[in-house]
Amino acid sequence: MAEHISTLLRQSVGHLADEVPESYRIVLDTIGALVVGLDVDSECFSLSGGPRLTVTGGVDPTAGTRVTVSRGTVLDVLDAVITLDRAVESGALTVHGTLDDILRAHDTLKAYVHAAVRAPSQPGLLTALRADRG
Repeated sequence: MAEHISTLLRQSVGHLADEVPESYRIVLDTIGALVVGLDVDSECFSLSGGPRLTVTGGVDPTAGTRVTVSRGTVLDVLDAVITLDRAVESGALTVHGTLDDILRAHDTLKAYVHAAVRAPSQPGLLTALRADRG
């Protein structure tokens, strides 16, 4: 059975804080107080900023941005099978919120990816993310 996406994200942000603290700080500064609600293959959870990145179960009703996507689409974007723009345009990834919140969420995603590529623990988490690919 594949790991829950929320579990992998929780582990990932913890590792970023320990392994690449400067990059983690950029992610924190970028997200600010925004709460992002995520639905990945019907697993609902939230990512919020503040003094640290927090992953909680369920979509927080205060979420400024809500994202719905499949694990397969996440992997397709990471593997450059499809661009993030094309995933949104095709409806494979949906995003709801104000323009400012959506842009903040987008910038946070970019900062997160920049941090993740520098953290030694991330390849193992990516392998776990791929576990349910087929």
